[in-house]
Amino acid sequence: MKTIGIDARFYGVAGPGRYVKNIIRQLEQSNNNHKYVVFLRKEGFDTYNPQNPNFTKVLADYKWYSFEEQFLFLAKLLQHKLDLLYVPHFNIPVLYPKKLVTAIPDIIMHKFSTERGTTLPKPYFMFKKFVYYWVVLLAVLKSSRVIVPSNDVKNDFLDTYKYVPKSKFVIAYEGIDPDLLTTPEDTKTLANFHIIKPFTLYISSMYEHKNVERLVQAFKILIEKYGFTGQLVLVGKKDKFSAKIVTLVHSLNLSDRVRLPGEQSFVTDAQTVSLRKNAELYVFPSLKEGFSLTPLEAMALNLPTVISDIPCHKEIYGDSTYYFDPTNSEDIASKLNDVLSNPQLKHDLVNRGLEQVKKYSWSKTAQITLEAFNAALE
Repeated sequence: MKTIGIDARFYGVAGPGRYVKNIIRQLEQSNNNHKYVVFLRKEGFDTYNPQNPNFTKVLADYKWYSFEEQFLFLAKLLQHKLDLLYVPHFNIPVLYPKKLVTAIPDIIMHKFSTERGTTLPKPYFMFKKFVYYWVVLLAVLKSSRVIVPSNDVKNDFLDTYKYVPKSKFVIAYEGIDPDLLTTPEDTKTLANFHIIKPFTLYISSMYEHKNVERLVQAFKILIEKYGFTGQLVLVGKKDKFSAKIVTLVHSLNLSDRVRLPGEQSFVTDAQTVSLRKNAELYVFPSLKEGFSLTPLEAMALNLPTVISDIPCHKEIYGDSTYYFDPTNSEDIASKLNDVLSNPQLKHDLVNRGLEQVKKYSWSKTAQITLEAFNAALE
């Protein structure tokens, strides 16, 4: 019996937290003979209760992307004499001397910088960016296996690190968080955020590669050229990127038509469920993604999707959605209008989406992850 450590410090945090939560949940239910030590920060430690006697939780309240991660967390790991460490992100303790498996969702930051939205002094930002490149490189080199969520991400790695063998990369598609499907909707959501039906919906961050500025411009065309009378609801956290979108919305005189509930308060899972259940369609204009989970979540809740024609989306969604050119605001507006004005097309997209959702599950992701552990331990 081998001992595997899981860096679950993101547990309870959106994005990476959902990933690690579902991997742990499925590994607990799988038939395997390993022991697991799950390292968590304080919030996750209080939330996570092992359901399998082979799983033990350990408090490791060290902030990610920090010096304490590189030294104090490293010391904690070495104390437990692990046979394998699993890090479901790129932020490995770079001096960790034993076997590693990582799961890296994308390397989008290699192409799209977050400099426009940072509050850090530019020299410190550039230093952190250098550290990011260095840590990702070391994660790839030191890991026995690197788990990625799509062929598109694998190709990005192979293009960037041409000297790394293809065999190191393992593709494990993601799935719908089961908790999303059982979360009751908050019926006061629309009233609380001053949202009026009909509305189109977007849920994600507003980083540069998410292409939200062009979506807002397309929405202006949708109103003026196609006569859409509803709203656009953009759900994301409040930061410098969302502030730029607010400025754009005001400049286009769309303040009454574009709602950003995240600027008002934190948007809960129950509220996002309500928004998905009441929207006309889900739109996602991103220029680059690793797996692109939010359209799949929309599909699971009977929402037709209209998304960007990028390699990742074509791989994950096939013909279950309606595509547009993400670099062309006119085309975005045209494709949105096609779906909004055609009830039969909307109905077909809902049905196709529900079938597409069945192809992905966290149990499959966990099984592939376990196979990667076993291969590394050999």
